[in-house]
Amino acid sequence: MVYYNYNLVKDELSLPAWLLIGAAAQILVTLTAPRAFVFVPAAITFSVLFINFAAQALGITKNKYLKNTIPGRHTVIFPNDDGSRPEKLGDKPIAMFLVGIRSNSALGRLNPTYRRVQHYMDELYEDAEANRATNGYLGRTPDFLPQDFSSNNTLISISYWKTIDDLEAFARRPIHTKAFMYLVKAQTGDKPQETGVLHEVLYCPPGHWEGIYSNMNPWGLELLKWVKPKQKALQGPYIEHDLKIINGMWGRMGNKLRQAEAEQKQAEAAGATGAV
Repeated sequence: MVYYNYNLVKDELSLPAWLLIGAAAQILVTLTAPRAFVFVPAAITFSVLFINFAAQALGITKNKYLKNTIPGRHTVIFPNDDGSRPEKLGDKPIAMFLVGIRSNSALGRLNPTYRRVQHYMDELYEDAEANRATNGYLGRTPDFLPQDFSSNNTLISISYWKTIDDLEAFARRPIHTKAFMYLVKAQTGDKPQETGVLHEVLYCPPGHWEGIYSNMNPWGLELLKWVKPKQKALQGPYIEHDLKIINGMWGRMGNKLRQAEAEQKQAEAAGATGAV
C-alpha cells in the first residue's frame, strides 16, 4: 500500500493555481452564504495564521521548526559492527544511491506512468527496510522536491548502504527487476518522454566522507540505523559535539595530518589578506 505524503501538497501546484483555488472558494462562499458571512472564512483563516505566527515569534508557543532539532554544531560517527564507538572518525565506507522520477506530462504528478513508477519506488524501499538485517541498507532521506518549477513534478530521495556490493545486490531483488522492466517498457512505448528518471551512485571509501550539522533536524547520515548485534533493535550513529574533534573537513574524515596542513594554509591565506 502506497500512501500519499501530504507534506508535499503545497508544492504540487503553482502559486497562480493556489490563488485561483482560493478565489474559486471565495466565489462559492459569496454565492451560497448570507451576505454578512461572505468574508468570515477569509477572516478566520488570516486570524488563525497570524495568531499562530505571533505566538511562536513571542515564544508563547513552541517553535515547530525546532522540533527534534539537535542543538549545536556536531558530526556523526558510524558504530562498529559490535555497536561500540570507534576511536577514529570516518573509518567506515558508505555508498549513496540517489534516485528520482520526473513527470514531463501536462498532468504533472497525476500522470499514470509517473504514479506507477512512484509506487515501485516506495515498494523498493519497503523491501529494503524489511531485509535491513542482512542487506546492508542503512536508511534513506524523506522524499524531497527540487524547486526547478513553481509547481513541482520531480521527486527525489537518497538511500545509504554499508558497501557498494550491498547496493549492487539490491538491484537484483525481484521488486527492482520488476520496476526496471516496467520503466524500460514505459520509455520505449507511445510516449517515452513523459516520465524521466534520475539515478546516481556515489561510493566513499573510509576516510573520504564527512558531515557537519548545526541546529538541524536529523538528515542524511544522521538518520541512518544499524542493526544491533544479536538484537532486533536498531541504533543510530554516535553524535559528536567536541569542537576540537570535529574541526575541519579533513579532521572529520579522520585525517589529522591533512587537517593540520589545511589549517596552516588557511592561516597563511588569512595573514596575506589581513583577515583576523
